[in-house]
Amino acid sequence: MSEVYRLINALQQSMMETLAKLRELTDTHLDHDCTHGCAMGDGVRGLLVHNIDHERMHLGQVHNIRFQNRTMQRDYIARLMAEWFRERAALASALIGLTDEALDQRYADNEWTIRETIEHTLYWERNSTEHIAKEQGLRPAGRTGTATRDDEDGARIAPYPYPTQDVSPR
Repeated sequence: MSEVYRLINALQQSMMETLAKLRELTDTHLDHDCTHGCAMGDGVRGLLVHNIDHERMHLGQVHNIRFQNRTMQRDYIARLMAEWFRERAALASALIGLTDEALDQRYADNEWTIRETIEHTLYWERNSTEHIAKEQGLRPAGRTGTATRDDEDGARIAPYPYPTQDVSPR
């Protein structure tokens, strides 16, 4: 694994560890005192706001260094992967704060649940990237996650048991 991908992986892993540590926080915790210096006397809320702004500052720093070193994301593949990565992070962030029960609530007839929507997204991402990798002769990456099943003709179909609706691209 390259150092770049090791760092990307470390950022992802740290983000998941932070979510696990802080998932039980409630809005009332935000007003509690916090002695961490970065809270700047504004309690838990201040520390979390600082952490968000801290990320933004260093994102700008990375972009500035890339600019000065003339290593901007000029490669179209790098830009597409970066854009997809941001969208995936946004999709994951939309799940934060939901209850497990909310994942399976159907809000209208013939509409997917949140879980079905996520399973659909995961399935078609895997399906399309495996297709590209096979057609282009790329080395397949390890695969983890929801198992798929085969239909009568041996074709891969949606993760079972989700989604229960049509999984064709929308």
